Amino acid sequence: MEPSFSPTRREMLVRIVPVAPMARLGHLLILIAVLAFWGVGLYLTPDPSGHGTHQQLGLPPCAIYFLTGRPCPSCGLTTSVSATLHGNLALAWRANPFGIVIVAVSAGLWLNSLMALLWRRSLWLHSRLVTWLLLLFLGGWGLHGLARFLLRG
Repeated sequence: MEPSFSPTRREMLVRIVPVAPMARLGHLLILIAVLAFWGVGLYLTPDPSGHGTHQQLGLPPCAIYFLTGRPCPSCGLTTSVSATLHGNLALAWRANPFGIVIVAVSAGLWLNSLMALLWRRSLWLHSRLVTWLLLLFLGGWGLHGLARFLLRG
């Protein structure tokens, strides 16, 4: 007999589940946070150079880029997110393709939270699936950043 904490082969990785009343407050906060995130992205003007958009918020330039002249893994993320929200996917992809993924994931979170508030149902992902998706994202982001750092000069 398998232990109860071990998922079986037939266990669903994704399902729709009821949302507890207190959890709805968390979903409301997610809705607000995503709208604020999108608001900042729409407020900014994506820098055509592909990086530096974050400086419009009073933040300093990227220290790695400043010291080496090569982009770090995060270089271009703010530009990419802002460009995606402005509908300029070509600039977003050129700046950092993972900004497009971040906007897509935020849209999914927003829709899931809206569903939780309106219908009291939410998408549930098995922790193993979440772990693999997160590892895939972070691994891809790290490899992309390393390749950009080593190949640009």
